[in-house]
Amino acid sequence: MCVPYCDGVTLTAAAVGDLALREATLDDAVFVADMLTALWPSEPEDPVLTRYWWEHPWDAGTYERYVAVRAGTDVGFVGMGHPPWDAMPERYARLQADLARGSRSRERLDGLLTFAEGRALAAGALRVTKWAREHDQLQIDLLGARGYRGERRERFWELDLRERRGALETMAAASREYMRAQGIEVTTLDRVNDPEKYRRLWQMGEEASQDTPRTVPWTPTPFATFEAWLRNPAVREDRAWVARIGDEIVGVSLLAYPPVRGVVQTEWTGTARSVRGRGVARALKCETVMEAIALGIDRIRTDNDSQNRPILHINESMGYRPLPEMIQLIKTL
Repeated sequence: MCVPYCDGVTLTAAAVGDLALREATLDDAVFVADMLTALWPSEPEDPVLTRYWWEHPWDAGTYERYVAVRAGTDVGFVGMGHPPWDAMPERYARLQADLARGSRSRERLDGLLTFAEGRALAAGALRVTKWAREHDQLQIDLLGARGYRGERRERFWELDLRERRGALETMAAASREYMRAQGIEVTTLDRVNDPEKYRRLWQMGEEASQDTPRTVPWTPTPFATFEAWLRNPAVREDRAWVARIGDEIVGVSLLAYPPVRGVVQTEWTGTARSVRGRGVARALKCETVMEAIALGIDRIRTDNDSQNRPILHINESMGYRPLPEMIQLIKTL
């Protein structure tokens, strides 16, 4: 197999130590989701969603994915991707690499990271970023030895809907009254009778995402990418809660319901700058929670940057309990 480099050079032998690498196809998404679920069973990966996002990359950038094979058996995965460089002048590339538990060793993981960094460098990247679970000491130690530095933390939370039902119902009722008093409509996207509603939601989301704390620079989301996100198998318009003032959409919150396996979790919550501090995010999150309770869901999860204080405060007030965090590590090539 020949693997094309982004600069036109070809790699005629894709091998890392005792691992052979082959270019991944969409069908390999099932293997990767299964492998990661077995490796981290408390954080299951949905194979349908994995395949969907491979087919519909978030930022219309460049992505390379490879399956690691040992003695004829698929045992790992490595990938590299980046937004279009004209939208990312600082040239950060994102890396992925992991192995099934029986094949997971420092040496093999080190080899996959060396390969991924080489692919990023050939693509023109100046820096690479890799996420690791805070309890994955093997990977954190290896990344540190390779020159990566911890840069950001993503906080994960879980809300017990049965235990917190009464308090959540009270909070939702108060939020509904507060929205009515301000003249802010809260409804689901499918009920919005406006041919421009998708563009309005996209534009509001772009504004909200720019204000999310981050290290890797923000890049615009093409409208086509936004449309693909709204069509993903975990999302439904009748479960996408939006806030409106007149025709304008000023907030959104919705849960993702994995079609095969996984925990229901927040897909996105964001508000326009014009309504910050007016309780809109809380009101929308309350509606998603009430919806999940009505559907018989017993728990939901969410995640947020550790420096996003407003949303962290909302999570704490709703009764979310912290889970292990993710650490973003960065290296200059």
